[in-house]
Amino acid sequence: MKKIFALIRNEAGLYLTGKGLSFAFILSLSLLALIRFGMPVDSNEAHGFEFLPVVVYCIASLQLILMATQWESDAYAYRYYAMHRFSLSNLFLAKSSVSYFAQIPIWVFCLVGYFLFFPVDIPPSWIIVQLLVTPLYLGLALAPAGQIIAAVAQHSTQKNFLATALFLPICLPVLIAASGRVSALLQRLDTFRYDALILAAALIFWGAGNLLFAYLFEE
Repeated sequence: MKKIFALIRNEAGLYLTGKGLSFAFILSLSLLALIRFGMPVDSNEAHGFEFLPVVVYCIASLQLILMATQWESDAYAYRYYAMHRFSLSNLFLAKSSVSYFAQIPIWVFCLVGYFLFFPVDIPPSWIIVQLLVTPLYLGLALAPAGQIIAAVAQHSTQKNFLATALFLPICLPVLIAASGRVSALLQRLDTFRYDALILAAALIFWGAGNLLFAYLFEE
């Protein structure tokens, strides 16, 4: 358990040292402002942009994964873990845990930015709570998926290109489900099928990560 917490502390240190979250916030704000002020959007058209928080969140999360992969490559973190024979299962858990908690403020920031920038009605408090807990579902799927992608890309000389090429096709079903969940909540509809899809993807990614991470890491 101490080793797991040490790995989590080390991974979190990379995020803090590299200013990854700060850059993700700036990127999210820039994208929201570009879309909001770059095109005229009235109150009727704004409802067609309900998917926007998910899109901005997706781009910011991808950028965070790319930055984290580059930090670890520059710091020879993977080589360090291999030399000291860390349990790769613990490493996968630690990296996924840090990624999970890092994506929560990004989602909240994107959601708040959407309601502030776009002329939409603020929903009732119970819907806002449901929207705010969305990353608790979403992160369960995207955090392990991101680490699988990073493990595949970290041996390539074109890390960023490969990670980007893998991120969208692997995570697209989860992001579609997240968009459907947001839209359903704003329209006061049932979200069960979207929640079920996200949780099913989370089980698949966690299972695949535990089985494949060690192989991908050592390759």
